[in-house]
Amino acid sequence: MIKFLTVGLTIGLVSAVSLMLSAAVSAENKPGSSAQAGIEVKGQVVASTTGVVKQLQQQLGRIQSFSADFVQLTQDNLGTTLQKVEGFMQVAKPGKLRWQTEGIYEQLVVSDGQSLWIYDADLEQVSIKNMDNRISDTPALLLGGDVSAIDDDFIITQAPNENSIYYILQPKDSSQLFDSLELMFNKHGQDQSLTQMIIRDASGQVTDISFNNVSHNPSFAEGTFSFDIPAGIDVIDGRSGNY
Repeated sequence: MIKFLTVGLTIGLVSAVSLMLSAAVSAENKPGSSAQAGIEVKGQVVASTTGVVKQLQQQLGRIQSFSADFVQLTQDNLGTTLQKVEGFMQVAKPGKLRWQTEGIYEQLVVSDGQSLWIYDADLEQVSIKNMDNRISDTPALLLGGDVSAIDDDFIITQAPNENSIYYILQPKDSSQLFDSLELMFNKHGQDQSLTQMIIRDASGQVTDISFNNVSHNPSFAEGTFSFDIPAGIDVIDGRSGNY
């Protein structure tokens, strides 16, 4: 059961980070008033302001590439820890990703921007998927792709925090399976690097990813975002089209 939990979380969360950091971000203001019409979220009427949306777009636009160690903690609605995973990630625009988890949940996920390889050495299996850029279907996908119209799908607000620039993104579509995606950037660091990401779903489950040893806009070796399938490994290719 834990193994399948790991796979599911990895797909969604990896997409999240990849899409955020691969965004071709537009910081231009959209025509209209400085505040958009409010909607009700958890019984309160809230609204994105143009200033907050623009600030988030600019925050993401400064990131061309990113690497960090991470700790991913998943808890249920009672606060019981379901899983703790540690690893290392590398990301580059557009949509390129290498996400390596360690320990008993060891897994490698690689994306070249078109295809996503999920390699599980323990199962001797690699699954291949299209890199799906639809923000509205998966909270993770919010964090990459073109976020110039991000406020079409999400109410974007800021929460006060002493050490972080803290954004809360809530879907306008109440049928989505997640309640919010929270992004925290270092308020005091020169690069204002991403330090934490939290996804809260409709069941009350919380997935918290903390980033450490962050490198902002590093260069990567050729081949970092390609994957050579090992001999004798089962391949599940779910892609459509040819690359």
